Formats: sequence, C-alpha cells, structure tokens
Amino acid sequence: MRDRRVPRPLQHPAFLRVWSVSLLAYLARFIDYTVVAWLVGQHWDSPLAIGLLIFFRFSPFFLIGPFVGLIADRFPRIRIVRIAQAGMGSVSLIFGLLLIASLAPLTVLYAYVFLNGMLFLLDMTARRTYFSGVVGRRQITSALALDMISLNMAWFVGSNAAGALLNSVDPGYIYIGLGLIGYLNVSLLRGLPVLFHPTADERRESFLNSFRRGLRFVRGNRVIVGLLLAVGLTNMSGFTFESMIAVIARDQFDAGPLLFGLLLSAQGMGSLVIAVLLAMTHWRARHHGSMVLVTAFFMHLLAAGLSWLVWAPAGFALLLVLGMIAMGFSIMHNSMLLMITPDRMRGRIVGIQAVVLGLFPVGSLGLGVLAEVLGPAEAIRFVAFGGIGLLVLIAVAYPELRRPIEFLE
Repeated sequence: MRDRRVPRPLQHPAFLRVWSVSLLAYLARFIDYTVVAWLVGQHWDSPLAIGLLIFFRFSPFFLIGPFVGLIADRFPRIRIVRIAQAGMGSVSLIFGLLLIASLAPLTVLYAYVFLNGMLFLLDMTARRTYFSGVVGRRQITSALALDMISLNMAWFVGSNAAGALLNSVDPGYIYIGLGLIGYLNVSLLRGLPVLFHPTADERRESFLNSFRRGLRFVRGNRVIVGLLLAVGLTNMSGFTFESMIAVIARDQFDAGPLLFGLLLSAQGMGSLVIAVLLAMTHWRARHHGSMVLVTAFFMHLLAAGLSWLVWAPAGFALLLVLGMIAMGFSIMHNSMLLMITPDRMRGRIVGIQAVVLGLFPVGSLGLGVLAEVLGPAEAIRFVAFGGIGLLVLIAVAYPELRRPIEFLE
C-alpha cells in the first residue's frame, strides 16, 4: 500500500536515491558559490571581477547547452550523472589543493568556476531527464517540485554553512570536503537501473545531424517555440530584479547587514513554500502554458512594483511573493517541456532550453548598463514594462500555449 502522505515520486526507490544525490549536489554548489564569491571579494576589490564570476558561472548554459543535451540523448543518462558527479568531485579536490598551495590566481578561479559550471549543467540535464523516465509523465511536475525543494533547502543550509566554515576553516579544505561529496554521490548512484538505452542508429548518427533533428523538432512544434520564447524573455527581463536587490536594499530601504540578509532570504522562502505545495498535493495542472504566461506577467509587474517601495517590510513581503511566483513559473515550464517532448528527444530539447535560461546574465548585464544611465529604479521599470509588452505579443502570436496539456501530447 502506498502512503498518500508521501509524494509518489519519493516512494520510488530509484527516484529517492537520485533525489538524495540532488540534495547533496545542490548543497555543494551553494557552499561553492558562497566561498568563491567570498574569495573574489576578499582578494580582488573590483566590481568587474564579481561580474565576470557570475558570467563564467552561467555562461556554460548558452555556450554548450545544446551539446550537453546531445550527450544526454546519446548515452545512458544515469551513467552521465555518475561521470558528472565524479568530475565535480575531482575539480573541487584539485582546486582545494591549489588554494592550499597558494597557486590559485584569478584566472585559475575563473577556469574552475567555468569547468564546474559545465559539469553541473551536464549533471542537471541528465538527472532531470532521468527523473522523467523514472516517474512517468503524470508525476513529472511533482518530481520537479521535489527537485526544487532540495535546491532551496541547499540554498539556505549551504550558504549559511559556508559562512560558518569560512570563520574557522581554510577555503582549500572546504573544497576538499566538496570533492568528497562528489565521490559520495557516485557511490550512492551505483546499481540504479539504466532505463534509457540509445539505439544503434542513434549511436552512429553524427552530433551535427542529431542536433539538426532536435532543431527541426523544435521548429515544427509551435508550442515549444512559444514556450522557449516566453522563458527566454522572462529570464532576460523578469528575473533581472535579482541582480539589483543589493542596490534596492541600500538605496530604498537603507538596509544594514541583518536586513539585507533577511531580504535575500525572502525569495528563497517563497520558492520553498510553492515547491512543497506542488510536491505534497495531488493537484495537477492542465493549462501549463497559461500558467507560464500568467506567472511570467506577474513577475514582470511585481518587479516593477518593487522599484517603488520604500518600506522594508513591504519589500520583504513582495520578494516573498516574487519567490513563490518564480518557483511556479520554473516548475510549470520545465514540466511542460518534458511532458510534450518524446523521451528520446528530451536531452536535446533540455539542452536548447539551457540556452534561453542562459540569457539571465545577458539581461542582468543590460540592466546594469541601463541603470548607469537611467538609475536603478527607472531601469527596472523600463525593462519590466518592456518585457510585459513582448510577453503579450508572444501570447497573441502563439495561442497554442493556452491550450490544455492533453491537446499538446
């Protein structure tokens, strides 16, 4: 008998093990993110150095996303996850040894961040496509919500753990510990079913032809085209307020360190609430595309509203709501894309999706340049309302997005 109090994906032994690995992998990533940002801030007093750190962390998404997707459709996905975890463990261990030996200049740090970002993208693409094979189409939304729960739990624990560790432990030894987490994950993944076996024809097909088939599939499916346009636009203009939270906290709320930390946590708290709700309930959305458009619209609108607030409690509440909406947007567009894509094509389509997700740092950079000219608050409003206008055009041009998901399959 199944326990109805436990989300169905967690009752599958293979999913439970991979989900546990996800939690550890996200924990390592947020510890890494916090420590490496601290290292740059302590040793290189340059805004450009911080900006390049963000660029190198996210650039693998739009530089190699399609190639990573091809790999996920060419080889057994659980094996790719094991290789990626072993790779992340190895590069963390090597970087830790270089830090201990004082042989890690800024160029080495950027190289580590970029390489680790590539391996993380490979792991995430293969892991999420493996999830969908384990739980089936009907449980994809719940499975992705559980994945987001592990991400947000790791966000809180990892960031705070890294801050505590930095007070008493050399950063090099922290990275040796992160390397051991990667190797632990490899051992946890042993013995899981492969599920996905590429055919002989798929193995012989060139990467270029395989990529072309993926592009043809996307171009021939107006739902996917409209969805990717909406996701790319929202990452460029809807999420960009995140890069300005520090400026908003300083200029509009006159925030000290404690208030600043509280404001940063608000979005994560809201995200966690929605992820738990979607994972624990048996509610299933039928109009995924409509929900993507609606959540994207409110993200833009509330981001603009944030730029007018001057009372910190109102700012905290709005960031909490923004976190809830952003999580709904993320889960809906990810689950919709996996539902309407054939299993043998999922890796390539998720790889193409990674390209549009990688537009976030491009939008943040553009917002930063615009803020230098107009001011931060005015720049946020300009980008947000411009994004709303383009989102309306997408909704009108692609009415297929608003149809129930059954019609899309």
